[in-house]
Amino acid sequence: MKEKILKNVRMFREQANLSQEQLADEMKITQSKYARFECGKSKTDLEVLLSFCKTLNKSLLEVITYPEIYVNVSDVYNYKEEDRVSVAIELKKDKREEVLKLIFGDNNLEVFKNE
Repeated sequence: MKEKILKNVRMFREQANLSQEQLADEMKITQSKYARFECGKSKTDLEVLLSFCKTLNKSLLEVITYPEIYVNVSDVYNYKEEDRVSVAIELKKDKREEVLKLIFGDNNLEVFKNE
């Protein structure tokens, strides 16, 4: 999964026509820190990933799941029944809470768990 996320990070940076140095400057980090992050040579820092998303105006869910279809959480309350989408993700039990918080943040959402 990490490889897929890092591939998406690079692709979104390239789509924005930014070099690693330019993006690092916008994120207010060093180019070497950004390069280690994008290449996976350091542990993925959640703060760097969130800063990346904010800088490129991407949601964390989009960066994690692209090219799969995802649901923008802010749209959940404004859907018609025919527009409803379900997403299934298989996770190891010890990672489930961490990933759910990463994706949904502290939003007041009801999550159904399949125990």
